[in-house]
Order: sequence, then structure tokens, then C-alpha cells
Amino acid sequence: MPAFTEFIKHVGRGEKGRRPLTQEEAREALTMYLDGKAELLQLAVLLMLQRVRCETGEEAAGYIQALRERIDPDWQELAIDLDWPCFAGKRRQPPWLLLAAKLLAKNGVRILLHGHAAVDAVKFQIESACPALGIRQAATPEEAKTILAHDDICYIPLSAYCEPLVDLLALRKQVGLRTPLNTVARALNPARAPFAIHGIFHQGYEKLHAEAAQRVGDLNMVAFKGEGGESERSPRTACRLAGVSRGELYEEEWPTFLEGASGKHGEISGEYLRQVWDGEVDNNYGAHAVVSTMAIVLKMMQVCPDQAAALEQAQQWWDTRHQ
Repeated sequence: MPAFTEFIKHVGRGEKGRRPLTQEEAREALTMYLDGKAELLQLAVLLMLQRVRCETGEEAAGYIQALRERIDPDWQELAIDLDWPCFAGKRRQPPWLLLAAKLLAKNGVRILLHGHAAVDAVKFQIESACPALGIRQAATPEEAKTILAHDDICYIPLSAYCEPLVDLLALRKQVGLRTPLNTVARALNPARAPFAIHGIFHQGYEKLHAEAAQRVGDLNMVAFKGEGGESERSPRTACRLAGVSRGELYEEEWPTFLEGASGKHGEISGEYLRQVWDGEVDNNYGAHAVVSTMAIVLKMMQVCPDQAAALEQAQQWWDTRHQ
């Protein structure tokens, strides 16, 4: 086994000498840290060097493999259809994605939401809105199984399934930058659901997510620049996405769904989302965000054959959600 410093040298040498890690090297490097064979400072240096250059799909895939090995396999017994990571938080809009997830679950899609509330304390965190919408949280696979049997949707915090990553994500606060592990956190898919939806901050990273997913054997997933970096489509702009369908990489663009709307919203709370869900308040932007996000999922899962059919189905479900 090489010394951890060798991984740092590969990434940090001069312009002509440096290179990215291979998938296996990235897996081995993170495994060494998790096994107590490398210091946090060493890992932080490696991650920052990769961040400056931009991590590769191979490196992300290796880290995903190392962390998935730490996840209790009992989470895979939940028979989840759709993995829905929520790691960004919201600042300009409420997390409309929760209404999309709730409505998909109402129509028989079994969903596991997961995230980490401490990633950015400035933003409104997704899990804080769940109670107002009746989306229950679980801390163990057994609790999740009980909730899913009744609701078809459940939220679990990162600490419940991959506790070592909690401290590693805290590096952001210490160094002031996200690390490649912020990309990786979205891709862990603890229940190994056959479908997954990833939101990203920066256009271009969707291709990295798709490549990493294919490299670790994920068969169906989609990634796109979401509102606030969350796994929620902004209907105000065209949406370019990348993903994996039946193991093959693909790219796709969805046209603008709502022209001329403002991207800002006043109240951001779980209670406001409940009011919109219950029909006590109308929100045109929110309805379009819910429908367009659901449509991406319906097409990815092959429930609908094309974009038009997916948007039509999503709109019908939204309009009849109380029937």
C-alpha cells in the first residue's frame, strides 16, 4: 500500500508532472483515511488540490465507492424507487422539490430523501420543512421501513447512514471552499435505488455526476443545475441535464417552462409549502417548479415516453392532488 503522500504528489506536482488520481487510487486514498491510516490534514490537502483543478469523474467514483462501503447494507432492504439527495438548502425560493417528491410518493413512487442540514447554516435547510408536510424522518433502516410502508416517502439525515462524511463536509467551513466530497455526498444513494436525481450548483458538473455514476455501476440517474443548487428545476430557464439511462450516458435539454417570472420569493418555510399544497395559497412559480421537476423524474423513470407527455402527466397529478 503506498503512503498517502504519494497520492498528494500525483495531484500536486508541477504543471508537467501532476495528474488526476485513478478511480482505484481515489478509493484507496479515502479508505486509508477512514481506516485511520492518514491524517485529516493530508486528506484536506488532497481534496483542495483536486478542487482547484476540478475533480474528475474517476476521482469522484473512487470516493463514492469508499464511502458506500461504510453504509449499513440494511438500508438496501427498503426497496426504494427514487433516491433524492438534498444537500444545498434554499435561499431564494422555498424547497418546492418537497412538493414534487410528496406528489410522486402519493402516486406510488417510493422515495428516500436524504441530506445534511449543517452544510450551510445560512440557507433554509430541506429537512426543516419536512414536518409541516408530513414527511417523516428516520434514523435507522427499521424506522425507515415502518414509515415507508405507510407513506412511500421518508427523509434520513447523513448521520444516519454515513457518519464519517459529516466531519469531512465540515472542512468547507474550515477552508472556505467546497471539496469534491460535496459532489460525492449527493451520489451515495444509500438504499441503492434504481433511479436518482441530483441537483448541482455550476453548469458543467452534471456531466461529472453522470460519469461518476456510470463508473460505479448506477444504471439510471439525472443531474442538472437546480434552483439554489438543489435537486429542483428552475422553470424560469432552459434546463440542460446529463445522466445515465440503462447504464449509458446521455444529455438532454428541456426548454424554459415559465417565461418572465421572478426568481425571488418572500416567505421560505415549511408552513408556506403546506399552504400551497393544501390550496390555501396559489403560487404560480411554485406550481411550475413542482410540475417541471416531476416531469424530469417521470421521463427518467420511463413512466412517460417524452418531455411533453411527462409535463402533461405531472400537471394532471398536481391539479388532482386532492382527489
